Amino acid sequence: MNEKGKRSIYMTRSDKQKMSKKKKVFIILGVVVVVLAILYFVLFGGSKKPKEVAQEDLGIDYYTVEDVEQVFINGVVTPVKSKEFIKDATLGKLGDLQVKNGDVVDEGTVLYQYVDDQTSTQITELKFQIESTQAEKDKAARQMQLDLNELGNASAPTGDAKAGAEEGEMAVAPQMSRESIELKYDLPSFDAKINQLQSQITELNEKQINQVKAPFKGQVTIPQEQNRDSAILTLKSNDFYVEGEVNEKDLSKIKVKQPADVRTIANDKLYKGEISYVSNSPSSKAQPAEGGGGMMGGGGGTSSLSNYTVKLTLKDADNITDGFHVQASIKLEDKKIELPLAALKKDKEQQYVLVDDFGTVVRKDIQTTDKGAKKDHVVVISGLDALDKVILKSKNELKNGDIIDPNQAEEGTEVKE
Repeated sequence: MNEKGKRSIYMTRSDKQKMSKKKKVFIILGVVVVVLAILYFVLFGGSKKPKEVAQEDLGIDYYTVEDVEQVFINGVVTPVKSKEFIKDATLGKLGDLQVKNGDVVDEGTVLYQYVDDQTSTQITELKFQIESTQAEKDKAARQMQLDLNELGNASAPTGDAKAGAEEGEMAVAPQMSRESIELKYDLPSFDAKINQLQSQITELNEKQINQVKAPFKGQVTIPQEQNRDSAILTLKSNDFYVEGEVNEKDLSKIKVKQPADVRTIANDKLYKGEISYVSNSPSSKAQPAEGGGGMMGGGGGTSSLSNYTVKLTLKDADNITDGFHVQASIKLEDKKIELPLAALKKDKEQQYVLVDDFGTVVRKDIQTTDKGAKKDHVVVISGLDALDKVILKSKNELKNGDIIDPNQAEEGTEVKE
């Protein structure tokens, strides 16, 4: 074969190898595209998104709750009573706990107890003395009985003595001898000693077991990890109050016995409360800002305002937990919130309304009364806040969690009262 033929064969094989490599590249690219498509569907195609109510005119009618001047207090739920129990080596050796973590106990319930080892040794010694005294008593009683039996045999009456006894004569000497024998062995003295020892044991038993009892009704919290310095347990009462702070600008606006609406941050539950304490001493003082100048001067100022401690009682605080963060609102004006009946919805026995919360439909449970309300209205006792945008009606049915297209929501109307 000439050189030209060889070159032709070489080029043909090379072309085939190039074509084979191209096919492999296309196949790999195809597989990659398919995998990426599957991943996209799994990650984004199957995820549930909030329903967005859009695509057409919603025609929402709103009723905006009138604004009322309020003071807001951010605080934390705190038990009315709380006691931490720490170890006390002077009471003896710590025994087993009589309660478990999470137990709700009544006042007077035994939580745990101490055992005094030194007292245990003394009790053991006294019990040994009682056993020894009892053995001495039993021995004396047997010996006394032998002496009495011997006395009886020695004083058995003869024929003449029998006749005298039948005529009512008394044998005085034997009676005196019996009394002297009983005095000699003095069995009652053994009983007195035993009783005395038993009384000492009773007193030591009271000292040996030092019981620690619950001073009030509450829930037990036992730390997961315990060391030499940790508390044995903590007891917290099941009634709570809120401790928060108010700044110096709002301090003069509030007073004791003012009612408050207290809403939990975690689960959005509303509770009725009342101010029970307002401090007149700041819990934190304002610090001057850097740069000098007066408090309100142009070159300087304060980094914050002074804060004052405020405490609020809670009414019917069920299903609330120690440490929950809450926001309390105190209305400074006594204005009634009247709501059109058209806004009311009902879930079993619970009344509620739907509110447009910055584009999200939110359900708010409310309490109402028809006393003092005008026609086709109710007075809202609790559950709504100032400036809430209550949804009266809409073309499409709305439910809690729906997302409202802000552009289309604007096409709705505001109901004026």
